[in-house]
Amino acid sequence: MRILKKQCFCQSLQYLLLVFVTYAIWAAARWRWKDYKLSVRSAKHKSRSRTTPVFSTDKPYDSTVTSVEAVLAYQQKWVGFPELASVKCPAAFSKSGKNAMFAQHVTRVPVKKYLSDSSDCRRFRKVHGFERYPKVSREELAFPIAFILLFNKDFDQVVFLLRAIYRPHNVYCLTVDSKADQDLLQGARALARCVPNVFVASRLERIVYAGFSRLKADINCMGDLLQHPVQWRYVINMPGQQFPLRTNQEMVKILQQYNGTNDIEGITGRRMLPNRFLYKHVYETNPQTGEITITRTSEKLQGPPHGFVVVKGSAYGTFSRPFVAFVLVDKRARDLLKWCEQVKSPDEYFWATLHHSKTVPVPGAYTAGKPDDKPWLTVYASWGGMDPCATIRRRSVCIFSPEDLPGLLARREIFANKFYISHYPTALHCLDQMLYNLTISGRSRDISYYKHFPFIKNS
Repeated sequence: MRILKKQCFCQSLQYLLLVFVTYAIWAAARWRWKDYKLSVRSAKHKSRSRTTPVFSTDKPYDSTVTSVEAVLAYQQKWVGFPELASVKCPAAFSKSGKNAMFAQHVTRVPVKKYLSDSSDCRRFRKVHGFERYPKVSREELAFPIAFILLFNKDFDQVVFLLRAIYRPHNVYCLTVDSKADQDLLQGARALARCVPNVFVASRLERIVYAGFSRLKADINCMGDLLQHPVQWRYVINMPGQQFPLRTNQEMVKILQQYNGTNDIEGITGRRMLPNRFLYKHVYETNPQTGEITITRTSEKLQGPPHGFVVVKGSAYGTFSRPFVAFVLVDKRARDLLKWCEQVKSPDEYFWATLHHSKTVPVPGAYTAGKPDDKPWLTVYASWGGMDPCATIRRRSVCIFSPEDLPGLLARREIFANKFYISHYPTALHCLDQMLYNLTISGRSRDISYYKHFPFIKNS
């Protein structure tokens, strides 16, 4: 009997021990599973914060960035203007924001500062924020873009613009007005020496307002760009006072939709200003000041060659690589360029006439309908009598300020023109901050708007 009780006790003990061990294993497994789920949930949350693919265009400035790269960029003052770091940009983007709430000026950076910093190129890129985007998507790498920047003043604003659009796999041609201060040219050369895939045009032009030299400056850059090893898909030209409304990734997505077509403005009818191309124009030099101006003569100008029909547009556009090659090589395009030498503001007629040609086949051209009826999305400018402007205009074009930001957010264009660094620079500051936050967080706004244009379907 004792032996039987002892055996029962041992069996009970073994059973209890087995139950205890089983419970311990189950509890440990349950605890590990909770920990695993928590880790997965945390990882998903972090992943969403970095790579949310599409979001509403309502409030793109609301994105909060907390990545290591972003924290470093803000600490190093690579985003916006350092002395405006305390500005609350959501207030600037709101319709209730007023210019009086924001600084009217920032401390300017002289060209000599850039020249001094360029003695150490690695430090130059770091100090001036050209390494603020450590990562680029495969989609962007596979679709390099070329940019042409023409300027004659405000070098610090040009650097601010270049930093915003710079990616090391893209390529950038700087063309400086040859009559500008020589410090400006030296600054451009220093910038080109220190920042990869940035170069100064091999030939510079003495820019005459409304003259042929403005068009020739772009042509010079295009020739250099075609010889550059970067196989860019499109080139966008601009003055130093423009600023992007889209991130580089968004630009790539939009240009992919264009599928080789150009984005060039087309104007016909009364707005063509026909006296500019119906009469010959000549250049006159003021003997006292040396200033060169363009003047209309009474002599009629023969129509353009090869049956081209004149169309007016903008000096700025988005040009496909085959289009640029055609401009530089095809005899008919060269003859049209020669004809433009006696036209006032020829850059507003040359690109548009080529792009809308129905007599000469031009790569990426639009011939399906009336030029005025298609959208033009390269750059937005607020013209007097047509669009609102919160402050001042220069030559009828609005100089944007913080109060203009809500309207700019609603625009579909890729760039906006004009901004002055000396005029309410908070507008530039907050746009730069918005684009940086979108880029570093991997976010991209909806581009479905750009997918169904007639100039793409009927190209």
